[in-house]
Amino acid sequence: MSTGTTMHTAATSMTDAAPLMAFFLVVTTTLLLCLLFGADSEGIDDLYVAGRSGRPWRNALAMTGDTITILLLLSCTGLVSVAGYDGTALTVCTIGTLVVLMVLARPLRNTGRYTLGDTLAARFDDRWVRMTAAAVCVIVCVPLAVVQLTAAGGATAAMLGLSGTASAQLCTVFIGGMMVCAAALTGMRGNTMLQVVKTFTVFACMGLLAVLLLRSTGWSPARLVSEAIDGNADPAGYFTPGQLYGRDLAGRLNLISVQVTVVLGTAVVPHMIMRVKTAEHGGAARRSALIATGMVSVFAALAVMLGLGAAARSAAVPPGHFDLQSSSALLSLVRDLVAGPAGDLLTALVVSAVFLTSLTVVAALALSAAAALVHDLYVSALRRGAVPPAAEVKAMRWATPVLGTVAVLLSVLAQSWNIQFLAQFAVAVSASAVLPSLVYALFWKGCTRAGLLWTMYAGLACCVVLQAFGPTVSGAPGALFESADFAWFPLATTGLVTVPVGFAVGWIVSVRTARSRRPDDAVRYAAVAARSLLDRPEEARVP
Repeated sequence: MSTGTTMHTAATSMTDAAPLMAFFLVVTTTLLLCLLFGADSEGIDDLYVAGRSGRPWRNALAMTGDTITILLLLSCTGLVSVAGYDGTALTVCTIGTLVVLMVLARPLRNTGRYTLGDTLAARFDDRWVRMTAAAVCVIVCVPLAVVQLTAAGGATAAMLGLSGTASAQLCTVFIGGMMVCAAALTGMRGNTMLQVVKTFTVFACMGLLAVLLLRSTGWSPARLVSEAIDGNADPAGYFTPGQLYGRDLAGRLNLISVQVTVVLGTAVVPHMIMRVKTAEHGGAARRSALIATGMVSVFAALAVMLGLGAAARSAAVPPGHFDLQSSSALLSLVRDLVAGPAGDLLTALVVSAVFLTSLTVVAALALSAAAALVHDLYVSALRRGAVPPAAEVKAMRWATPVLGTVAVLLSVLAQSWNIQFLAQFAVAVSASAVLPSLVYALFWKGCTRAGLLWTMYAGLACCVVLQAFGPTVSGAPGALFESADFAWFPLATTGLVTVPVGFAVGWIVSVRTARSRRPDDAVRYAAVAARSLLDRPEEARVP
């Protein structure tokens, strides 16, 4: 072999290893950040709400990072690519999530100390309220963590050039181990800084891809749209509703149900509630949500643009290869836009963005679930607050890695399954049980303790039944049990039905149990309503 050939082979090997080298560089940096901020997370306020030191811009960056999950990062491009109108509608509805959170931000920040259970207990200080809130939080967080880890493991393996279920499982275990370290060592203060780094990385990655894409089309958005339409399998219907779920009534209801569930459910998932409570005061929380709304709007615009670019180059990857857990659209676009060493470096940037996205979101979910079990269930409900802060911090240090390990094991087992139903179920529970309970506790004077509890019971039970007997579990291509058919509910996502049920049951039970109100219920509601309007730091202290 000649010297030139040897040098060429060595150079090729080095460029092929660039994504892997960048991946381990990001891993090393993340570990150092975890250790650095771990020393500042010994206090209970630091652990749960980062010492309530979140200034609007920093908190907005972290809030944006919490909103951009691994599924959102990977799926938006593919959805827009294969289902132009439907994919764009689902991508843009993410903005609505921050709009809902902006409405709730100030009262959420000023009511309760750390968790959903604290917020509801400010209105009804009852152990059953706290225990139910803790159960709902765990039921939402654990499935979401499993979905995030499973998608991240498969995507990371594909981007590193690895194939097979075993490789995806190995990447899942590695990312999960990092997540356990990040959640257990840093708490919310460290997670905030990691989220800020992740947000900058994601926007740098997507912004660079968008610039390269526009350059390839002669800086003409009109040409990009035209090429996307021509590259789609159904050019005439690309920008008409129905490519994702069908054009009949059931298909349209499916699309509306997904949008309703995503907008309402994602806004109040437990880690977003804890994120809001890290703000300095109510006014800062609202401004953070407003700034984050603008940032997520930019992300949605970039995702739509990259999705159009993937559609224009659909010949490189079969349309059926795109799915909610696949990075194929984004990765294929990267390889199509830039070849050679530059392409390897760009792939390395995408790998880093995917890794940081999965790590930060799953760590936040693990922290939220552990907080529900330790703070709401153990400390507040079972021990009635008779636990020293140092002991509570110690319990959190143990609970977080235990929950994280459970999520990792479930993710490894589920690596070869179609687990879209888990994400849909978890967000539907958030929209149908968490959101109605928050609205009633914060804004409705007529809500009773029984009404609040039955809001959560009904929303959760309805989601379990309808999701179990829906097309994502059986009776449809891509369902969890493809060979079985026991589905009778027609919608893939249940929010269109379960959200009204949660609100309706809570209202009916509250009206029927109005005579059971306790003497201090009116006083508690007045205090909650007054705190909800406060903006200044010195006024926004919460019990």
